Amino acid sequence: MRRVHLLLMFILFLPGWLYAQSEPSVLVMTEDLPPFNFIEDGQITGISTEIVRHIFRETGVVMKQGDIQLYPWARAYHIIKHTPETALFSMARTAEREELFRWVGPLHNVVIGVVAKKDRQIDIRTIDDFKRYRIGTVRDGAPEQLLIKAGVPLENLERLALPEQNIRKLCAGRIDLFAFNVQTVQYKMVKMGVDPDDFETVYILKTPSLYLALHKDTDPELINKLQKSLDELKRPNMDGVVPFNQIVDKYLSVKH
Repeated sequence: MRRVHLLLMFILFLPGWLYAQSEPSVLVMTEDLPPFNFIEDGQITGISTEIVRHIFRETGVVMKQGDIQLYPWARAYHIIKHTPETALFSMARTAEREELFRWVGPLHNVVIGVVAKKDRQIDIRTIDDFKRYRIGTVRDGAPEQLLIKAGVPLENLERLALPEQNIRKLCAGRIDLFAFNVQTVQYKMVKMGVDPDDFETVYILKTPSLYLALHKDTDPELINKLQKSLDELKRPNMDGVVPFNQIVDKYLSVKH
């Protein structure tokens, strides 16, 4: 009789156990890219960070290691290209990347431009003009990929892991230009004690949208669930308030 009772208990709890085992989990990565994703007071925060946490929580998708992981861009980009069950944000959705990943978004828009010191009076009118200068980039970042695709030689690029390294070199005159997300460059300059007003955007490469990218083999059903949650976040609630806009305003309305 005891064996029958144990068997019934096993059968009763089996479906729940199977569900728990099949619950999707994803290693979610990001980089230091304020105001979209960055470290503050020891915590990862930012516009995209809050949005991604929300849609994962609402869809019941588990983040491996318990939360978002902050990695240098080149490392995270390599992982998501080669490792299933991984995701990375905030990634510019470009033609070169379109078939490499699956996409959820947009999370926000960004200006990818080329920054120079104002007193250098650098005038960039065409891509060929870049060939006269040393240009700082973040390795495997969208700005670098755009320059390479446009025909800028690799030998003209100062390919580094972190934007701060390029800002320091730009300030010191060791590079002529820095190609990156303009909003982030300005934010980081202020944090580093550099006056953004001493610099200018001399060329705009692209104004893409930022997305959550997932490994190309990610289950389409999971992509749809995350996208639906994001779409819902962008709709007005019963009070006429758009939660998505509240998240954005919290960061962009504050002077850093």
